[in-house]
Amino acid sequence: MKKILIATHGCMAEGVKSSIKILAGMADSISCINAYMDESDYTEQILAFVDGVEAGDSAVIFTDLYGGSINQRMIRYLPKDKKIHLITGFNLGLVLEIALAEETLTEEGIDELVRESKKQMGRMPLPEMMNQKTGTDGEFFE
Repeated sequence: MKKILIATHGCMAEGVKSSIKILAGMADSISCINAYMDESDYTEQILAFVDGVEAGDSAVIFTDLYGGSINQRMIRYLPKDKKIHLITGFNLGLVLEIALAEETLTEEGIDELVRESKKQMGRMPLPEMMNQKTGTDGEFFE
């Protein structure tokens, strides 16, 4: 079974989960930590996720900032005896790719998905894009 944890500062994690539900109709295998919304400690949520990962599961944790407090805490609590991948600085496209991946997640496969997700980010050259003809639905990328 694939298990995903998204942990972010504020409500970004729930927002990403909501988007995945809208785009792919799935959200049951995604857990969220919306850290620092109040004074509560989210360590128990990390430990509950880690404890729920069983042999044979594919588990991925996404954190919002490389080197941020959430990412540092994840590193501290990840066990060495379970195959849990930690990805930081993610985008929605990457979470969607991981969530929908049918093959077993390997380090090499995840690294490739991360490389591809970086290509999804960039400044859109709006004047040039606005002069292009669009498809019937106004899609630029048909």
